[in-house]
Amino acid sequence: HPPLLEIPEEVYAVRKAALQVLKPLTSSWLVVSVGFAITVLLGMARWSQLLPELPFWFILIPSWFSHVGLLWCHVRSAQALSRFISQANDNRQRPDSTDHIDRTEYLPLLQRSLKFGLKTGLLSFCTFIFEVLVYVRIAKGSVSLGSCFVPLWLIVVGGLLDGIICKTQSFLRLLSWILIFSSMLMAVMRVDYGFSQLPWEIIVAPIVVVLSLASLALMYIVYGHQVGYYRLTESQLTAGILYSMSALIMIVLVVVVAEVMPVTTLVAIETRIFVVIMSPLVVCLTGMGAYAVSRDEFGRLLLYGGQAVVHPMKLRWESKGWNSVITKGVTVIPMFGEVSFCPLEKSSGSPELCTCCTCYPYRVDEEVINYPDGGEWQNHPYLAPNSDSGRVAT
Repeated sequence: HPPLLEIPEEVYAVRKAALQVLKPLTSSWLVVSVGFAITVLLGMARWSQLLPELPFWFILIPSWFSHVGLLWCHVRSAQALSRFISQANDNRQRPDSTDHIDRTEYLPLLQRSLKFGLKTGLLSFCTFIFEVLVYVRIAKGSVSLGSCFVPLWLIVVGGLLDGIICKTQSFLRLLSWILIFSSMLMAVMRVDYGFSQLPWEIIVAPIVVVLSLASLALMYIVYGHQVGYYRLTESQLTAGILYSMSALIMIVLVVVVAEVMPVTTLVAIETRIFVVIMSPLVVCLTGMGAYAVSRDEFGRLLLYGGQAVVHPMKLRWESKGWNSVITKGVTVIPMFGEVSFCPLEKSSGSPELCTCCTCYPYRVDEEVINYPDGGEWQNHPYLAPNSDSGRVAT
């Protein structure tokens, strides 16, 4: 259906045709979450010895089907891209072609689609290789844990290099990569090299810290929406709530798993059932939130296009002269997409609200500067109080 905004039909048609490349990829999170949730359910059932005879290949089949489904989504996206390029080439040959105008609309959309497709494809490939190596290790015992972690090493080291060299990540994201790397390294030292001095509680402690940081970041984003700093859409807000629930459940699960390792039949049946039920729930909540954000991003691109929105900075007069300050804009938050923000009003709201919002940026009123009579400002052509004073800029 056409949008409610006043968008020319030609522009809307170009956007809709270009977004056919992205449309199959919006189902990626739904496909992945279903398969991985079943795999996690079966895997935790075997690990907790509720179903100790469950074969490993049977446990991994749902996740492998998810990879196949994700590959099919990429194939459909590539077919849509091929059709769009063919139509664009035909349109470019027409005497009344408007391709020179249309490309300002479809090029940013195609770039976003290709970027999303490459990321999901790379993550799926690395995860699939990791699953195969884990299966070989468990079934044959001929692969070390460090070798199983090779695909994950590539992702984690890539994140570290991106944060340190390219400096495109915040400090918290870089710290999260470091903590994950340290946890993986300690696990390899204990399993492959026999460092029994490293208890599992220490090994999983960095993961708990990462999940805690993620929970705090999610609380900051959701509460920022409540106070008016972040302008989340309905889908983004729903995703934030689902992510928060998933992170909190994951923290509890990691702590419980670390306490009962290795699992024996002496562990209470209630604890084992709790772990088996809550583990796939984490995957489902995360997948539903990400799917909602993907659909919301698709609708936003259809309405507003893929061009970057430019928000000019505001000039504020200070004692040292004019200074540019951020008023409002758009930022990209992982797992949320593009989020609008606007600084809070410092003087508005109750004292309690102002106290809780001190961690959010707020607007600062211009300084009222009283200059003495005869100061240098009186000879300044742009700050003269009276335009009839005879001082004219040259």
